[in-house]
Amino acid sequence: MPGIEVETLGFDAGGAPYSNRYRDVYASRGGALEQAQHVFLGGNELPTRWAGREQFVILETGFGLGANFLATWQAWRDDPRRPRRLHFVSIERHPLAADDLARWAPAPLAERAAELAQAWPLRLTGVHRLPFEAGAVTLTLGLGDARCLMEELMLGADAFYLDGFAPDRNPELWSPPLLKALARLARPGATLASWTVARTVRDALAAGGFEVALREGFGVKRHMLVARYAPRFSTRRHEPASPYHGAREAVVIGAGLAGCAGALALAHRGWQVAVLDPGAHVACGASSLPAGLLHPTLAVDDSHAARLSRAGFLFGRRQLDALQPGAGEPLMSPSGVFQIVSNHAEEKRWPGLLERQSWPNGFVRWCPEPEAREALGLRPQRGGLWFAAGAVVSGAAWCRAMLASEPSIRLSAGSRAVRIWQQGGAWTVEDQLGRIRRAPVLLVASAMDAPRLLESSWMPVHPIRGRISRLAAGELAALHAGITGQGYLVPGLDGRVSIGATYEPIGPSHEPDLAESIVHQSNLERLERLLAQPSAVRVDGTFDGIRCVATDRAPLAGAVADEGAALGAGPPLHGAHLIDLPRRTGLYCSFALGSRGLALAPLLGELVACLIEGEPAPIERALASTIDPARFLLRRVRRTLTQLGSAGR
Repeated sequence: MPGIEVETLGFDAGGAPYSNRYRDVYASRGGALEQAQHVFLGGNELPTRWAGREQFVILETGFGLGANFLATWQAWRDDPRRPRRLHFVSIERHPLAADDLARWAPAPLAERAAELAQAWPLRLTGVHRLPFEAGAVTLTLGLGDARCLMEELMLGADAFYLDGFAPDRNPELWSPPLLKALARLARPGATLASWTVARTVRDALAAGGFEVALREGFGVKRHMLVARYAPRFSTRRHEPASPYHGAREAVVIGAGLAGCAGALALAHRGWQVAVLDPGAHVACGASSLPAGLLHPTLAVDDSHAARLSRAGFLFGRRQLDALQPGAGEPLMSPSGVFQIVSNHAEEKRWPGLLERQSWPNGFVRWCPEPEAREALGLRPQRGGLWFAAGAVVSGAAWCRAMLASEPSIRLSAGSRAVRIWQQGGAWTVEDQLGRIRRAPVLLVASAMDAPRLLESSWMPVHPIRGRISRLAAGELAALHAGITGQGYLVPGLDGRVSIGATYEPIGPSHEPDLAESIVHQSNLERLERLLAQPSAVRVDGTFDGIRCVATDRAPLAGAVADEGAALGAGPPLHGAHLIDLPRRTGLYCSFALGSRGLALAPLLGELVACLIEGEPAPIERALASTIDPARFLLRRVRRTLTQLGSAGR
């Protein structure tokens, strides 16, 4: 996906905010707030159309200085009949600095603008989730080229704001393919408004199924454009996401990071959530990790895995910041994370690569060995990557904080789900004592046990044992931040230091369990690869966990497919995509996070909640496809139909 191009705000001769790139002002000289109210709110019949709704979704092209979002947010605050949740999705390729948003906001919106500036993300390509009003108002900001991002959005829109610089100045944002793509996202009866009445824009919208009309314009504009999605005949294979209608009650199986994150995301939306786990308390499995590292993964090609890791890291870091004030214990040490390069060749290659990829320093920067020594407190073997927002995190504490933060979440410890079934529009879960829980929505987040409960033959996972040596701090007490590379060294929140971890496949075809002494020896050898002058240490404990890993090493998160219906569908699924596969109503999963639970669990919990509620997704479609739990089934369906086609020739 083409990256962003950071913009420096300019000014025209009259002092109005101006883009030197496009030679155009950011808003009408008649006033940004007044334009937003007349053109975009008024043109979409807002706030009248959102009155009394559970959810309302707006999609904007061109965020600019954010005046339209701020005006819409303020209108939501002022309206006693406002929707329970307002989603504002906006695309921007040339993001401005946070200070510009606050400084140039209309005076009546200054308070909202200050909140926006405080939450403004690092200028990184991708989708960013910014919650306000305790999550009742959510800005989903897509930074990148609209022509690419529009195809990647997963949402159903009730209203469109077509903004941006003039079509003759920025024709890419008004191209017919992009405007026609709006039809894929428009909910029935969706409305649209824009200040431009250019013929090419009107024709493209009409071709996409919009009924277009002109109204009195704002300021010096004689006319403005309004439209309503009302196609004469259906051309869509699939309808966009629609709001959830039903009882907001759910059962979550699994009280590790994945399950707790899903429960929290639903509880934030007003759901009553019952969490079941066979353990004696929350986070009894691999999620009980006492000290792990929260940081993203970089890749030369910025692969899907790297993009997902980046999105998860940013989302998780925001969640930790939000939870920490109300938690009764430390959740993290925001001391940064250092990723040491593996050899001297990499040490020469990475500085130039980072420069070409143009990452902001607040995200990652090259850190030579002398600077790394200053940041870490101990001398590393080589230079590496410094993630300033990285953190040392207690997985167990994070799980406890997630469940404790919402009174609508109830944990049933010591409850092992034996079987699940659907009856009468509800999912039933029976535990080992015969106790029954029912709810219209079920989220399975029980790691290695998930495929059994889901009765799935196409969710291939295997267990990987990971053991960490816990060390008395000693001379390692000088370590200020975590180091990762060929292994990791982590200063824990409890004063001890962790070194690890082993990667031990489990099963009859693999080697028998390693003796604990060999495990510690293997882990301690990592010290020599991470530190230039490793000191003598004393082992005083072991953390032992089982990772659940899919065969392609990506998580399994999303709506669960109906495998029987898919495999029995035959020719109708010839050439099928993930969106074509039938799903089991109300059934979702989130598991197989492997060793990336800290970085991915909160984001995947948010994704699942959005799929359930019919809300805009927090990641791009390509990334959601990478982790879709039906991806292995799709390969089987395609292979079967190909074989049948070959046999029939």
